[in-house]
Amino acid sequence: MSVPPTVEASSASPAAPPLLPAAQAPRNRARAAAIATTAVVTVVVGGAAGYVGGHEAGSGGAATSPALASSSGGEMNVPAVLARVEPAVVTVHTDLVGENATGQPVAERGTGTGFVVRSDGLIATNDHVVAGGQDITVTLSDGRTVPAQVVGQDAGADLAVLQVPAQNLPVAPLGSSADLKVGDPVVAIGDALALPGGPTVTEGIVSALDRTIQTNDGAALDHVLQTDAAINPGNSGGPLVDATGHVVGINTAIATAGSSQGNIGVGFAIPIGTAMRVADSIRVR
Repeated sequence: MSVPPTVEASSASPAAPPLLPAAQAPRNRARAAAIATTAVVTVVVGGAAGYVGGHEAGSGGAATSPALASSSGGEMNVPAVLARVEPAVVTVHTDLVGENATGQPVAERGTGTGFVVRSDGLIATNDHVVAGGQDITVTLSDGRTVPAQVVGQDAGADLAVLQVPAQNLPVAPLGSSADLKVGDPVVAIGDALALPGGPTVTEGIVSALDRTIQTNDGAALDHVLQTDAAINPGNSGGPLVDATGHVVGINTAIATAGSSQGNIGVGFAIPIGTAMRVADSIRVR
């Protein structure tokens, strides 16, 4: 009898055992002690400023170089892709109140990822990264840490839009998720496991299109991309990037299932087209 995979939140709790029901998608609480098989539900937005921000991001605010060439071996030029997108990737910190093993309230600090979609400080991330946060700050790629204000949220889509008091920021170039094909190379960028020293970069391919997954709070995420690029706690809200250095998805979830070799992770991302539409809607509410 086949058992559905576990889709778990990008939390700081130890790795959940395999073969559990679909797991919850609360805010991301990645800690250094988190284990890679702790699955992630980090649905993230890609363009949060409507067509104004979308045009700016699409025009390559972070870089204006032409389409990136493959390496001499015909593979994805990951360093070039990273150079184009990484300046727009940010770390999102939240101070919140959680519970210890006995149910007593304890102070916690969550860590997630986001990316700049408009040069005047508009940032896209997951709702679960910032939900319940009593204080939110963002560390920019230049090392500055600045306060952030939530200007729009959609818990059902797990999307939040933040504003920080900064100008002339590098903007993530947005691509077209409609053009993706199974087998296309991609990289996932984000603050995996909240490790110090900058974002983690993992390489993979688009494994499948148009998946539907369910989080343990009962929410269904439709038409998501599947990827084998490693996604871990802390990646929540980070970009999934194609070989030309354009954001095509937002790192969303990991499903784990038991096997003779242990847990197997399968990653999911929200297509950037879907994310843009949701971002537009929450910006005008």
